[in-house]
Amino acid sequence: MTATQAAYIVAIFAFLYAAQAATLIQQVISINGTYQQTAALPAATAQTFRIITPNPSGVYYNVRIQVNQTAGHVGFYCNPSWGGQPQTGSNVAQSGNAVWQTDDAWFDSLTISANDASYLPTNSSTTSAILAGLSTSTSTYQPAFNCSAINPSVANAAVFTLTITFDANNNTLLPSEVEGLTTIYESCCSGATSCSAWKAKTTQLGEALYTNFCQFEGQYCTASGHLQQLDLTSYNMKCAFPISSLDLFPSMQTLILSSNPNVTTSLGSMMSVMANMQGLQHLELKGNIGISGPLADSSPSTSSGLCSVIQNGLQYLDFSNMDLTGSLPSCLLSVPGTLSQIGLSSNNLTGPIPDVIPTNTSLYSLVLDYNNLTGSIPATLVNARLLSSLELYSNKLAGSIPVEFGAAMYMLQAVLLSDNNLTGTLPSPLATSISATYLDVSDNQLTALPPEWTAGFTNATQSSFVNIFLQQNQFQSPFPAAVAAFPDLLLFYANNNNLSGSLPNASHVFPQTRVLNVAYNNLTGSIPATFNTAGLFNASLGAVLILPTTALSQVFDVSHNSLTGSVPAFLASSKVPSYTKQGISLVGNGIIANCGNSSFNYLDICDSLLNSTDVVLSPSPTLTPSATPAVTPTPTVAPSVAATPAATVALAPAVTQPATTMNGVATDSGKSPSASTSSSGVGSGAIAGIVLGVLAALVLGTVATALYIRQKRTHSRTLLRMQSSGGFSRFEDF
Repeated sequence: MTATQAAYIVAIFAFLYAAQAATLIQQVISINGTYQQTAALPAATAQTFRIITPNPSGVYYNVRIQVNQTAGHVGFYCNPSWGGQPQTGSNVAQSGNAVWQTDDAWFDSLTISANDASYLPTNSSTTSAILAGLSTSTSTYQPAFNCSAINPSVANAAVFTLTITFDANNNTLLPSEVEGLTTIYESCCSGATSCSAWKAKTTQLGEALYTNFCQFEGQYCTASGHLQQLDLTSYNMKCAFPISSLDLFPSMQTLILSSNPNVTTSLGSMMSVMANMQGLQHLELKGNIGISGPLADSSPSTSSGLCSVIQNGLQYLDFSNMDLTGSLPSCLLSVPGTLSQIGLSSNNLTGPIPDVIPTNTSLYSLVLDYNNLTGSIPATLVNARLLSSLELYSNKLAGSIPVEFGAAMYMLQAVLLSDNNLTGTLPSPLATSISATYLDVSDNQLTALPPEWTAGFTNATQSSFVNIFLQQNQFQSPFPAAVAAFPDLLLFYANNNNLSGSLPNASHVFPQTRVLNVAYNNLTGSIPATFNTAGLFNASLGAVLILPTTALSQVFDVSHNSLTGSVPAFLASSKVPSYTKQGISLVGNGIIANCGNSSFNYLDICDSLLNSTDVVLSPSPTLTPSATPAVTPTPTVAPSVAATPAATVALAPAVTQPATTMNGVATDSGKSPSASTSSSGVGSGAIAGIVLGVLAALVLGTVATALYIRQKRTHSRTLLRMQSSGGFSRFEDF
């Protein structure tokens, strides 16, 4: 992913956060000692807290936060409060901008460790400035944190008990656990580039081996010296992992061994040892392709291996990008209670998704993309009322989406089901959700949109959808006019379907939309003049910046339909924002274009060499109809490809003239309409040019196809990674 693409995604979700901000119901509760409170949060509200650590006297304190949720769901988020800045409005710590966060479904545990890099300012000049502003010194500086409790549900209140305690970060790891760390180091850190941070700390202190992880960045202990979190992410360990050493950490709650591809062992053996870790809540092994074997043990219904780890109270599991095999064990979804976030993307898992989800499930995020799962989406998924993210794309799932999916799921944000073989109708509860922001059902065989989208529904203006991808299906519905009223919709793709009817003609349509692609459908009528209110034509909104000086390439693609009428006045060059012009595509319709008028000759229907079925030229104002130059038939232009993470490349039977496309979007080459025509036919030079153009276009088409395949394999996860929203954001493979 390029820096430009990454910045583009950031821009999209900066927009999303602005649309989804919770109402602040209480400014700040200052906390400087042990604290406990039971509180209720109305729907879509936030309560903020300023946590001040005790006077250090040379010792900094760990902050232990527990959030026990008795009704609904609460996410808890914290940022450092260097200099004591207030927490208001956009400064509220939330998903996507928080240094510390927890959003498990029922019981959240969060530690702000004095070992964490963000606990104190990282450079002396910043520290000096902060201390000067506080009129204090390093010996009396009290670290503080701005935190917020946020209820993401748009319909239900949440009730939670917040407990905050402090313990001095001056404890020492117990000798028995030092032995465990020593075993890991001696087994896995002999490589020249292995465990570099650990080795640097050892060298800095002049020790034979530094093992007091109670004082080491990324790790933390209990007050009694038991290791509670061990994070060895990207330590580049190279070894057959000494799994027996894990038995020496009885109080372990969080174990993160991610991104160590040269660590080898069998997953089954590792799970057998971890089954003895009664307090394990958070387990991450993602990116460790050397940890192999089937996900399920030989008896997945028994209390052994992975199932035992789950039954012991595991809340968070991420085994993505590990090349695991086998089927999904039933216990993964059937055990009621704590397991809320499951990440198993990019493995080689097969078989069906177990249809065993109970009504009291804690399931908050289910990420199973890029596997070989078969069967249908389980009907019991509708029981997951706390579900925020569902990622099942790029599997081999068939059948219909459960008809009640989305009903009473008031925290649902992202549903990604693309690249499967799903059929039937898009469910009404999902389509009318007022919490969901991201829907991708592209590249399936769906045939019908819900009636609420085609006929309209009362709450359309309350929709939270920001991105909708419907392309490459078999939808035979009328154009979904209700979508045009969605107030926050940024990207809308419905190209390559069988949509019919006319474009919506309401007074305000697509008010924030910057990419609108409905190419290759059966739309009729003219382009309504009210489309001048759409976000991509509204210059007062300004461009969506993907870099400080680079705007998002906006797209209005209605090509290859059956639209008629004249090019609307709002598409005159002087009225269209510069960052929108190259993304307009009208070819393949019966639209009449006055190409003799310089206000419109930037459009692709005037600028490209097209056959008579692609464009109708109106007479130039300076010529009589009989004097109008003839238009030479040429190959049909292929559909445009929007420069967005979810764009679809649809290869037309004919090929594109390469000189008139850039990044898949038709561009202005500066030719007048007559420059491409001749009253005496096509000469030999023109024929040679056409032949060379066709050959070049075939090469470009092959490259575009390859890029499309790669793009489709990454666009959904990339979007979610940049969104960093809740649990699903942490299941990435980059």
